[in-house]
Amino acid sequence: MNPGMIKNIYYIISKELLIERRDASVFLSSLLYLIAISFVVFKIFSSLEGPVKMGLFWVIFLFTCIKIVGGVFSYQSRKRKLNIYQLYDPVDLFLAKFAFSYLKLIIAGLVLILLQMLFSGSALVNAFLFGKTFLLCALGLSLILSLVSAIASYSDRQTGLVAILSLPLVIPILLLGMRLSLISEGFFQDPDSSQYLLILSGIDLLLLSLSIIFIPLIWKS
Repeated sequence: MNPGMIKNIYYIISKELLIERRDASVFLSSLLYLIAISFVVFKIFSSLEGPVKMGLFWVIFLFTCIKIVGGVFSYQSRKRKLNIYQLYDPVDLFLAKFAFSYLKLIIAGLVLILLQMLFSGSALVNAFLFGKTFLLCALGLSLILSLVSAIASYSDRQTGLVAILSLPLVIPILLLGMRLSLISEGFFQDPDSSQYLLILSGIDLLLLSLSIIFIPLIWKS
């Protein structure tokens, strides 16, 4: 990364933060959705224990991610889209929007973790392993959803397209996240947890590389 790219990314993130502060209702509504669905799930299951707890965590987090990141590349008009096309380098814009979305996903994930701890009445057994798993999975989900959102921004039905296109891509990340979560909670012993973390890191690096390669091609169309 050259200094010019870092400066551009910082500028775009600061602009996104300003827009978010002016219209905080969008992100807050996503958090409200997260809290409401967590409460409903707890009422249905009465207690959150074992693999069910981890499975529900990842399912709720996935749909919250789609809600938060699904419209990251949406624009109100073709004129604004053309203006953005002329102002920013596509890679700079993608990395900035991806980074900002990643920060929002971390906040949403922390809220969900606290809610599950509150409703289940139990803390995480291996918080360090679960934390690393969560950060790597959130990184991969943010990359996939940001790229798919960029592709779907050319359609009039962006939200539906993001859900349809992203779900098959996120399955490997969710399966690895689920397995590592179960290991972190001590539901079964697996000496290869570091291998799973390396696989997750490799998937994230691959997704980042593919995004940097493909986003200029998508941008030109």
